[in-house]
Amino acid sequence: MTDLHDLLTKSLKGFDEQRDRSQQVEIGPSSLGGCRRRVYHDLKLTEKTNLNTESLAAILGTFIHSGIEESIRREDPFGDNFFTEIEVSSGSMKGHIDLFIKDQGIVVDWKTTKVKSLRYFPSEQQRWQVQVYGWLLAQNGYDVKEVSLVAIPRDGEMLDIRVHREPYDEQIANTALVWLDSIREGIAEDKPAPVPEERVAFCSKYCSYYDPTGEIGCPSTAK
Repeated sequence: MTDLHDLLTKSLKGFDEQRDRSQQVEIGPSSLGGCRRRVYHDLKLTEKTNLNTESLAAILGTFIHSGIEESIRREDPFGDNFFTEIEVSSGSMKGHIDLFIKDQGIVVDWKTTKVKSLRYFPSEQQRWQVQVYGWLLAQNGYDVKEVSLVAIPRDGEMLDIRVHREPYDEQIANTALVWLDSIREGIAEDKPAPVPEERVAFCSKYCSYYDPTGEIGCPSTAK
């Protein structure tokens, strides 16, 4: 008899692992402004010590993004104005932009979340991310005027969707890039790893480098 739980989880994991974003080794915009210690381990190619970090919410978020992309394309079937899933790079920074609206110069990043998390939206990390997306597009010849974050609560209603818009600001993007450069420089100068920034309850579930011993990965902060 088919084990439906096993069938579903293996299928979802397999789908997620084959995506470009899952295979991306370089640090992308979504990591900027997050945990310095985690980015440090990413750059150092540290051996992963916590292999049970699959997030169902993240995988479902991927499906939501795919559905939105398909829906947006129906509004602009020839892709003349709504550019979806653009891959752009500049130097070592690469990003996948959810949507760029050409005639308004707006970069849009969809964020799946929960209703209770809307009170933290948008975070500085999210603002850094979308501004760096704008910077990447600008570096590749796009005329960027605004950036937007759209929070879509998985457990909410249409009225709960939250939209944040702000002018494109190259200075904010540069701040995020300097943040990353500081971690790279620390590694190049063989400085100690950044101090842990997240607690055990979070790291044990979501961080591939969580290591209670601290010998290879990160022991996290106090419980």
